[in-house]
Amino acid sequence: MLSIEFPRDVIFTAAIFGFATFVWAGWAQERPRHWAWRIVFGVLSLAGVALVGITLPTAIRNWSSATALQVDSVPFMIYIVMVALEVIGGLIAALILLRRKKGELMAPVMLLIVGLHWVPMIWVFEQPFLAPVSVWTIGVAIATFFLPSEKQAPSFWCGILTAPIFLVTGIIFAIVGLNEFASMTCAC
Repeated sequence: MLSIEFPRDVIFTAAIFGFATFVWAGWAQERPRHWAWRIVFGVLSLAGVALVGITLPTAIRNWSSATALQVDSVPFMIYIVMVALEVIGGLIAALILLRRKKGELMAPVMLLIVGLHWVPMIWVFEQPFLAPVSVWTIGVAIATFFLPSEKQAPSFWCGILTAPIFLVTGIIFAIVGLNEFASMTCAC
């Protein structure tokens, strides 16, 4: 179930998932199994950008509305700490992988960091709907280490297995968020 207590957070989450779709579908084009996959990833990337274009203006217009991320609140502190850990962890992992000449493993490692980041976000944003997405993302990141990589880069598996899920998740958040804002009466 999707919580609509904070519609601004819902619509912004839709934009974030649109951006995630764009990023992971784009990264998947690194070395796909066949050139035709580039068309699939291009369509997914464009759909992600479209989702951002549809949802971000609503999030910006309603930025002053209620949010789970009230400054000086526990959810806000958890959010800040998790983002900081995600960025620092990603930088350290990237440096280690590049130094060991294992750059192809960067996509699954970053995907694992992203999936782990969403676990506390389930409570921060009071969105149990993020749980299956987080579990799927973590599972894909781990599975990618064991999937064939001779003909395609690990980023291919990360993108093909997560970008569609991110897009569908973003669309669900967008529909719920846009409907919630549309149902609010304008005092204009």
